[in-house]
Amino acid sequence: QQIRHDYLLSGHLKCSCNLTWQARTATHRRSRKGEWIERKTPIGTYFCPQPHKELRSSNCPKSVSAKHAEAQVWEKVSQFITDPDYLLAQAKAKVVQLKRDYQQMQQDKLQLQEEIKKLNDERQEFITKARKERMPDEEFTPQISALYDKERGVKRRLTTIERTKEDFTKLDLEEQVKKHVAELQSEMDELINTDPQTPEERHQMFLLKKRVVNAVLTEARIDENREIHVKFRTDFLAHERESN
Repeated sequence: QQIRHDYLLSGHLKCSCNLTWQARTATHRRSRKGEWIERKTPIGTYFCPQPHKELRSSNCPKSVSAKHAEAQVWEKVSQFITDPDYLLAQAKAKVVQLKRDYQQMQQDKLQLQEEIKKLNDERQEFITKARKERMPDEEFTPQISALYDKERGVKRRLTTIERTKEDFTKLDLEEQVKKHVAELQSEMDELINTDPQTPEERHQMFLLKKRVVNAVLTEARIDENREIHVKFRTDFLAHERESN
């Protein structure tokens, strides 16, 4: 039977070599007699994938026990999620930025509307001039087509802005942020209060922890002493849109 080892920090852990660490599972060990025997409990390890010693940073610890690394990071993630005041303060700052973006969209819309008006006036002037001068078709057609193309391009940009604005006005941003924070904390409560008994239950527990880690963690960097320094996501709304 193949042994499955779930790695909580896969895709996140890096060192001073600036490479994303990989993971491996040791299922056997060498006995005192020199024979390979199966371990009672497989051991997981994260390691730096840099194969060339001369390219490896002097601060790279090369490897770390998965149990040790994940315990460090999970403790920090737990502390982060259980501090709702910090989470909401960061999220509200993002809402303020989004509202500024919306105001910029308003200004861009007005500018594009003015540009369309000018293009329309320019086109009408050209048509009037062409009639007065009895401009031949082979000269008139490409010029009027270019003016129409230019106007259509501006209108497409305006349509994009209007759709983005419409999506924005449908969002209750602060409510969405509060909902996302509440969901994370609910998942954390479930993790704290659940006692998995079977391998499948333990795997389901891992998947829930992995989802939480992926939602809040942007960086986990290990130093030469195998201490892991983490950075947390505050742009929850962007992450939700990427996930959906």
